[in-house]
Amino acid sequence: MRFILLPILLIVLSLSLNAQNRVTTEKKVDPCACESVRDSVLLQLNSREEIIVVKRSAQQLSVSQSEMAKRRKMYDCPDILAPAPQAESKKIDEPTRRPIDAKPEEKPIIKKDPFFLPDPVFFRINKWVIDQAEWAKIELAVDHLNKNPEATVVVTGYADKKTGNAAINLKLSKNRSEAVAKAMETKYGIAKNRISVNWKGDGLQPFQLENDKNRAVLFLINP
Repeated sequence: MRFILLPILLIVLSLSLNAQNRVTTEKKVDPCACESVRDSVLLQLNSREEIIVVKRSAQQLSVSQSEMAKRRKMYDCPDILAPAPQAESKKIDEPTRRPIDAKPEEKPIIKKDPFFLPDPVFFRINKWVIDQAEWAKIELAVDHLNKNPEATVVVTGYADKKTGNAAINLKLSKNRSEAVAKAMETKYGIAKNRISVNWKGDGLQPFQLENDKNRAVLFLINP
């Protein structure tokens, strides 16, 4: 009985080994398969007759050309030895700065020079009463002040040098300027603080060539 079972066991064992060898032989090889790589370790991969050596350094990886490398390239295998891509750091948006409102340019104030109106108010000899014909000249001065509310006026009285004496002429010139200023204020409504009163007597003659015209009141406008 023992001699019968021994040959049977040998046959079964032989068949089992042949089947295992056949399965191992028929097993497909993944061209992209590769053993794991450890950092800073020299790895040797056996590929039939040739050997490839993979070196890892701190900055880069170099792989020697071999049949295995060519086969990986041909099958477009992923480069498992390449360093992993670093995630892009998210750029933090800077807070939007509001533009500073520019200050409006201040226009320079152009100061105009004072000037005399062209139409003086004339008086008779030794008189300071305003003649009817002279009121139109006062109205011209009033109209200018109304159109230019920031302007002021200096009302200046004069007297001719060939009549009377210096004291009388000084008083005449004062009365003439005060009469015109009062008319502008009371009759035409010009504010008192816009009217200045001045007098020169015969010490200053605005009309050098025409003596009679120096019995007058002139309007000096300050813009």
